[in-house]
Amino acid sequence: MLTPYWPERSPQLNQTFCELLVFPTATLPNGDSFTDRIVDGSLSSDSRRASADTMTLPSLWWNRDSLTSHLGGRRLVDSWISYQIEDSGTTVIDVVINPQIWSILTYNERYAVLNQFGTTARDFGYNLRFFQGNSRNYRMMGLYACDFINQPVAPLPSSQALDDNVQTCSANLDAGLIVLLQRNLVAESERRQQAAQAAAAEDSLQRAEVTSPPSVN
Repeated sequence: MLTPYWPERSPQLNQTFCELLVFPTATLPNGDSFTDRIVDGSLSSDSRRASADTMTLPSLWWNRDSLTSHLGGRRLVDSWISYQIEDSGTTVIDVVINPQIWSILTYNERYAVLNQFGTTARDFGYNLRFFQGNSRNYRMMGLYACDFINQPVAPLPSSQALDDNVQTCSANLDAGLIVLLQRNLVAESERRQQAAQAAAAEDSLQRAEVTSPPSVN
């Protein structure tokens, strides 16, 4: 479905993009759906509950604290969490950014920030999503996804290079296109679900007709 927009991307990378575009967030309205669809115990990094004694991987603290004042400094990034999607094994970091600071950055500045955080996420074996919003509603502002040859099953130390395990990565900052694709993917999913339900109902009806006894005159 994404090929017309990014024909140069591999089918696997487009599949990862599709998955990340529609996967639920850990907001209050989506909390149950989010929890039910991630691997138990995979919520391995939550900046809101950071430990003062140990560093939980994957860590984005250096990225946040090294942002220059021109880019908003440490105030640009509010929080992040990391997890693994149960069905596919895809590992993800969701970053929540300050919308006021983000809005005054130029496109090139936003791309530089997304690329910096995305590269670090990649080195840990993770994909990355950028959001702005509050506890009830997030809006996706950027995506950094990778085509991993073998999806890591746990956060990797930053010193362990992933170059041999990454075929390619791609970033997208077009918020308008992201919304459009999200709507199209949801509509396509609903269409397929309705078609599957209709096919199942028709199959059930045909089976009932075959097994029903003949009428007696």
